Formats: sequence, structure tokens, C-alpha cells
Amino acid sequence: MFQNNPLLAQLKQQIEANKEYVEGVVKASDKSYGFLECDKNSYFIPPMEMKKVMHGDKVKAVVKRDGDKEQVEIDSLIEPMLGRFIAQVRFNRDGKLQLAVDHPNIKNLVSANTHKQVSEKLENGDWVVAQLKTHPLRDDRFLFAQITQFICKAEDNFAPWWVTLARHEQPREPVSNADHYTLSDQLEREDLTSLYFTTIDSPSTQDMDDALYIEPIEENNTQLGWRLVVAIADPTAYIPENSTIEKAARQRCFTNYLPAFNIPMLPRELSDDLCSLVPNQKRPALVSYIETDLTGNIIGEARFVSAWVESKAKLAYDNVSDYIEGTENAWQPESVETKQQIDRLYQFTLARIDWRAKNALLFKESGDYSFDINEDGSVREIHLEHRRIANQMIEEAMIIANICAAEFLEKYAQTGIFNTHNGFDSKNLEVAHKFLLDTLATAENQEKLTACYSPERLATLEGYCEMRRSIDDFPEKFLELRLRRYLTFAEFKAKAAPHFGLGLNHYATWTSPIRKYGDMVNHRLIKQVLVQQSADTTAEIPPVDESIFTRLQEARRQNRLVERDVADWLYARYLAPMVEQAVEFDCEIADVSRGGVRAKVNSNGAQIFIPMSTIHDKKEEIDYRPEEIALYIKGEKTYQIGQNVNIKLKEVRLDTRSIIGEIIH
Repeated sequence: MFQNNPLLAQLKQQIEANKEYVEGVVKASDKSYGFLECDKNSYFIPPMEMKKVMHGDKVKAVVKRDGDKEQVEIDSLIEPMLGRFIAQVRFNRDGKLQLAVDHPNIKNLVSANTHKQVSEKLENGDWVVAQLKTHPLRDDRFLFAQITQFICKAEDNFAPWWVTLARHEQPREPVSNADHYTLSDQLEREDLTSLYFTTIDSPSTQDMDDALYIEPIEENNTQLGWRLVVAIADPTAYIPENSTIEKAARQRCFTNYLPAFNIPMLPRELSDDLCSLVPNQKRPALVSYIETDLTGNIIGEARFVSAWVESKAKLAYDNVSDYIEGTENAWQPESVETKQQIDRLYQFTLARIDWRAKNALLFKESGDYSFDINEDGSVREIHLEHRRIANQMIEEAMIIANICAAEFLEKYAQTGIFNTHNGFDSKNLEVAHKFLLDTLATAENQEKLTACYSPERLATLEGYCEMRRSIDDFPEKFLELRLRRYLTFAEFKAKAAPHFGLGLNHYATWTSPIRKYGDMVNHRLIKQVLVQQSADTTAEIPPVDESIFTRLQEARRQNRLVERDVADWLYARYLAPMVEQAVEFDCEIADVSRGGVRAKVNSNGAQIFIPMSTIHDKKEEIDYRPEEIALYIKGEKTYQIGQNVNIKLKEVRLDTRSIIGEIIH
């Protein structure tokens, strides 16, 4: 009787039209309820509705009101949180296979089966990759997934490495070696084996891709400057462009350096042997001759050649630094020639550091944290390693070599893989201008700083560098840390463009072709120009394929995430035994948010989270100010990014790799 009833259909339309729909992302709580986070509002999700969804699902929902109370009723799924995901195996009492999703906010156990390609016998705790197959809102069924890949056993001590690599879909094995390698040259190689090249690296380094030789430029017994000869390993001489190895390198893009081991971009037979500039072995190289005056200015155009070189000595960073710094009982060069090369390179480095300080930008020294790993995968110790003078010597040589490569590619190839950075995001220029004036301007310098820090000037390389140099001596770290939030990300581009982060007009890396695919591409382009020059032709070189830039950006992001996630896991393992001792650490506040404070341990780099609830017991007296990245308590600024604080370790959750502490007042 009600079928095809027009009045009933009209009533349904009216009810539907009166419904208030919202879209948002589900946020689960520690209880059975949750919240729907929309653009401007947050709505309560009751327990019965939470059974339809999981944390992270993007859904459409209907708002229900009862007086002042608001909650939502889930209507439909827009996008599930899970697609491909990492999980640990769980068998329930009935022996049915379930998966515990490796995510700190997802508590749901997901029923699962195993794809036929997974042959391992699964046990509780084993790590796997799975694919969500059904969702209650999409398929009118319960959550169900299929295991598509076995990662490792529960007891595998190297689970942090294997799980993280699987999560980010990164390979854990080197590229397969070829049956044989043939050196293929279109250019005649100059024999530079008589030059006294040396390498400076860590003692354990095997993939050595740069060697240096330096000599003074003299006229009438007067030194006018320096001639630096930079020899870079030449893997492209062994790798045909469309070979399997080339395609694998193009997909990986970078050697992945992780605690305890690396996963090379190229087969180890190439990266650690045939191409590595090991001492006393003749190796093919792409070589650049670079000349500077005594103050570090580049003189003329760098010359590139294809050559044979032979490193005469493998030197270690710490040994060379000890020698230069005059450390007691320091290592000494084993030959007059080695000593001469070190002394000359040191003088050259001082000139280049001074040049960059005046004409570009220098890096702020903060040190790097390195994990000392035992054979069983446990962390023995974490070291803070600062860049010493020998590290700076290699760094300055590589920077000037990359400047020259960018100039060469821009002039002769009109394409390449250029490293660029635009400085402040264009939409943040006004904000940065106001922030600088509010922070630094006084009645006396207001007019001057208004001009120096104008948005128009900050958008130029010259203006940006002037601003950065002017704040170098500012005593509080807050200024620099706050300005970072207004910056863009570095990009790879096919045309030369400024790199504001380095303070340089153009920059293109070619000095690590064993480790970086972009450097391999630039090698091929440089050699292509040299071939044309030798044949006296000027055919147009096609631009670098846009897909290479897309892959480079994505691979760089993936590698950084892998490094971060492995480190987080190792930090949790390292600090967990210290909880009972309530160890205290000197820390620097790395971030402030509505949820609390994140602080970095100065001695080892671990990140500790301090929940807001432990900072002050009266929520209404806390004021979070995002523009200052600070917390005010009772109207007074109490905690701000860059501030030093003492933190007591309270809890380490190994399952979520989270480290919790409290501030010692």
C-alpha cells in the first residue's frame, strides 16, 4: 500500500533535506568513544557508532543534537584509514587469524586470511604486510584483511629495520650484481694517476666516491690562488642507460644509510669495489679542475675531463682533524706528499669558509647523532658527532664542485638536476616580515629594518642572505626556529634556480654518483657535453625527464621517514631500561602544541613528549600561542621552542615507540 506512495517519498525527501551532514576524520580515544574532527568543529562519536569505523577513517556523518549536546551518527565511508598496512599476527582462542595494526591509535583487531603467495608458517607476534579487503561502511561486513607479505619473525632483533623498510616500501637487499661489467667510454680518458689524490672518509667507508688533489697557482714565485682537482667515481662508465641496474637505481634514487648497515643504490660490486676510489687502484673518474684566488673567489670556468685516477692514501676524518688541531699524540701524515695535501686543503678550506660567510650562508653546527649497534641489533651507545675541520674540508670541496657543475650544466646543457630552495613560502613573506619587525625592531632601527626585511627584499636571494646573516648573533634560538616554519621545502628542478638555504645562485650535485641517482644523471649530462665539445657539435640536449624529478622527491621523503622511524624504535629500546631509574636529561624544546611539549635530549637526540596534563593541573590557566610556539601559564610565557629544560623519563611504550617524560620544575 505504501509502495510508490508519492506522499511517503516527499516525506523522505523532507527528512533528508533537514539532516545536517558533516565530513571529517575519526579520532579514536582511549575509551570506547571517539570524535569526528571536521574543519572547524569536533563532534562526539558514541561507542555504538565507533564500532562502524576506526581511527583515521574519513567519513560522512549526520549531526544529532540534544539540547546543548552534539554527537554524530555515521552515514558513509569517504576514505578508509587502512589500505596497505603493517601489522602483527594475533591468533584468538579459537585459533582464528587476526591482525593488530601497527598504529598507536588503532585498537581494532582485524580478521584476516593469508594470500597463497605467503608461504611462511605464521605465529603470534610475527610482522606482516596486509591489505584491507572489507569495511563495515563500504561492504556491509566486518573489517577484514589479507596478508600479502611476510616481513620477519616476532623475535627478530632487526625488526625495527625490516618493518620500517616494508612500511615505506623500500628494498632491504642490494641491487643484484651483473654477470660482468664492461667499461664503455665515448671519451678518451686522460691519465691523471700521477697526481697525488687522497680520500678522507670514515674508517669504515667502502663506497668512496670523491678524491682530491690541490696545488697552488703561482706566478714569479708568488702564490695567486689554488687549483683544486676533484675526482669523482664514474659508475655510469659501467652502467648502460637502459640496463636493469640503471632502472633499479632510478627507482631507489639514494643509498639508504641506516644504523648498523646501508642498503646501496648500486650493486656492492660497483659501489664498494669497481667504482670506489680505494687507495693504490686505478679507477675511472669524472674530474673537475677548479681555480680560486687566495680569498676563495672562483676564477674563470671550471674544466671537466674524463680521466683515470689513483688515490694514494685513504685518510680518516678524526685523524686528519687531530693532526690539524694539534691534539696531543695525534696521528701524523705518513708521507711528505700526504702532509702537503692536507695542509694545502686546510688553507683552501679556511678561504672558502670565509668567502661563504661573506657571500653566501654557512651551516649552523648542531652535530649528528649516531647509533653504535651490537651484533644482536641492540643499541650499545648513542654518540653526538660534531663536524670537525676534516669534515669541513671535504664539505667545502664538494660545495664548490657542485657550484661549478651547476654553472657548467646551465651554460652548456641548459638542463640538469639542480638543487633549489625558494626561501620563504610566498604566502608567508608578509608574516615573516611582521615577525622580524616585532622581534627585532626598536625605535632607533625601525625604518632601516622595515626596508631590509620588506617582503619584496626577503623574496630575493640577496635580501634573504642579508637577513640570515643579520640574525646569526641573536642569542635566542627561538628566532631561527620560528623562521623555519615560514620556509618552503628544497626541490629538484630541470633549470638552474637559486638555493636560498645555501645562499647560492645555482647548485647541482654530481659528487656522489655511487649514492645518488640525480648525480648519475648529471654525470651523463656533463659527459654528453664533453662528447659534443670534442666533436665540435652543438646539438640540443633534451631536458631531463620530469618523472625523474617526481621520483627523486618521493624517494628523498621516503628515506627520511625510514631514518626517522628506525631511530624512534631504537631510541625506545635504548631508553626503556632507564624508566625504573627515572633518569633525568638536559633537553631543548623542539615543539609546543595544544597536546603538550616535545623536547630533544641534547646528549643523544631522543624525542620525549610531555603531555599537557602533567605541565599544569589547571587547564583554564594554560594559553597555547601557536604564533610564538609557546605556552603561557597564568599569563606568563613559561615554555617556548628552543628553550632548555630538564626532563625526567617516565614511560616508554615499545609497542608505539613513544617516550613520555615530565618537566622538572
